[in-house]
Amino acid sequence: MKNSFHVISNNEYHADKTIVGHSALVRILKSPAHYAEYLYEEFEPTPAMAFGRAIHSAILEPFVFEAEYDVVNEELFVGTLYSLDDYKAAADKLGISYGVPTKDDLKTAIKKADCDYLYRFKDDVVAEMAALTQERLTGTLQSMDDYKAAGTVLGVDLKLKKDELKAAIKAADVKSEYRFREDVAAEMGALTQEKLVNTLQSLDDYKAIAAQLFVRVDALAKDELKAAIKESDVSSEFRFKEDVFQQLYGEKIVLSQEQWDAIGKMKHNALMHKSARNMLSIGKAELSAFWTDPVTGIECRCRTDWLQENYEGIPVGILDVKSTLDASISGFARAIGKYGYDLQAAFYIDGVKAITGLTLPFYFLASEKNGPHAVAMYRASDEMVEDGRRKYRAALELLSWCRDAGQYPSYQPFGDVEVINLSKWDQFNDDDE
Repeated sequence: MKNSFHVISNNEYHADKTIVGHSALVRILKSPAHYAEYLYEEFEPTPAMAFGRAIHSAILEPFVFEAEYDVVNEELFVGTLYSLDDYKAAADKLGISYGVPTKDDLKTAIKKADCDYLYRFKDDVVAEMAALTQERLTGTLQSMDDYKAAGTVLGVDLKLKKDELKAAIKAADVKSEYRFREDVAAEMGALTQEKLVNTLQSLDDYKAIAAQLFVRVDALAKDELKAAIKESDVSSEFRFKEDVFQQLYGEKIVLSQEQWDAIGKMKHNALMHKSARNMLSIGKAELSAFWTDPVTGIECRCRTDWLQENYEGIPVGILDVKSTLDASISGFARAIGKYGYDLQAAFYIDGVKAITGLTLPFYFLASEKNGPHAVAMYRASDEMVEDGRRKYRAALELLSWCRDAGQYPSYQPFGDVEVINLSKWDQFNDDDE
């Protein structure tokens, strides 16, 4: 890639992970395996990263910050629907069913959807056949007195036993005028069993047929419930928080009042710092630099927060804004070692030199995240830059070897056992002081 600066978005800058930046080099030094994992990670900025991005924008690009950010006004959302409980309460008022359907609910829905009358329910069939059986049993012969009355009409010998009398009545009843209760009951029992075949009985039966008929068998999801509420809310009684939010803020990045106030104080304190204010008076923000490392041939990149220029437009310094917990000289020195800021300083210095031919000093503007949001400005020493340069050169050489070998080992590639001890910092970090 030709050595050059580009004015591109942050997403465009990070699009090609094979072009190596400061974050990738830090991962390589942790282990090549961590770098390889980074290559396949979906980039998702953490809340801390998003807050840091907002701080950069407020301090370095105030017009961009004004256009892209806003502060939430919670009063505007009073009465809007936000939680699932809110949705359910609105649904209750509108008479919308949103829970898991009961068996009776499913039955009703299946009947409504079953336009071809393909399915029958066991309880319905049982009830229908019970009514029909009762109707068929009316007028049947049951008692001995019934038998004798029929026998008298038919001129049958009434001195016979009940079973014999029944047989005699059947033989004499050529017009089939008489029916016996037990026979009708048996016939209807057999018919009922036949009718019950393939009827729906269990909840699983109901769910299976409901699925075939595209009838809902589970509770409404939140989005479905929202759609149902909107459809039923003909008087526009209910408003949804996410809709109101979109109407008010569109594509803007919305900060809480606490975040907004903190960023405002951090920006104020940065601009009240004489050296920081002077450095930020002339220059360019968020320039993306791309170059090819002359030793390894690896394509590299960096994105300078601020490239200070003189009145002739010549770059004279590199500034990086860091949000931190402790901006004191001792506290921030620890952050430099922990997060690899020394490597970053050297890498950025050499990257800018590859494009401009100029060796520029590297400055940190450290701003505390918590109140009183104190700021401090530091220049990377020559010793720090040399240490950082050794680190990033080692990282590039290691990456070059990994790419050639097609291997990305972890901490102990040969399975060694190492002796471990406390770090020097932990040995002298006495919480009781």
